Amino acid sequence: MPTLLPALFFAALASASSPAPGAALPGRSVPAPKPGCPGAPATVNAPRNRILAALRHDEPACEWCGAAEAPSRLSWAVRLADPAERGEPLVLTGRVLRADGRTPAAGVLLYLYQTNAAGVYARRGDETGNGRRHGYLRGWLRTDAQGRYCVATIRPGHYPGRLDPAHIHATVQEGRGAEGYIDDFVFEGDPRVTPAYRAQMRNRGGSGVVRLTRGPDGIWRGERTIVLRDVGR
Repeated sequence: MPTLLPALFFAALASASSPAPGAALPGRSVPAPKPGCPGAPATVNAPRNRILAALRHDEPACEWCGAAEAPSRLSWAVRLADPAERGEPLVLTGRVLRADGRTPAAGVLLYLYQTNAAGVYARRGDETGNGRRHGYLRGWLRTDAQGRYCVATIRPGHYPGRLDPAHIHATVQEGRGAEGYIDDFVFEGDPRVTPAYRAQMRNRGGSGVVRLTRGPDGIWRGERTIVLRDVGR
């Protein structure tokens, strides 16, 4: 019996030191658990690397941009908020269409960023590039062959002390073209989506007003079709 003790000790040590399946590693995109996107693993792809952050103090000149920072390998689904993030879970789906409003736009890069449930662009301190402005609730995806996208996140909060609707910012980039911004995702039923707010919307990329429904699982879901016309630069 005593001869088994060393083997048992080292087996237990190896088990304790090994990361759990699906655990996040610095600077890696990892599968995230539900709630997520049906048919595709939503991945957290915002960088988490304090060494890299310490070496990079630059902020891009473009305050709203993010396409240049996208990881090389992307899915059509992304998770902006990991399961530990406080807030009401939200899943946004839809399709991106060419300017004709009919043809699916495959391979389009979407960059999205948002506030946390308190309305703040929260930072952990290890953000790089425009993550220093946009915080850690951000991510990228590429539409699939049918132009589909899916975003798993939380409902953003209102800016403290301001009257803006709760929103998620988004930019689009086709191929090697220029990155452009589209109207924010805002939500039907938000008292700050007033007639005056609607009147000043430019409908860049189509209407950004999304109707949400809450399922019995407590997850809010909404759908938006993005049309690649009148994109802001």
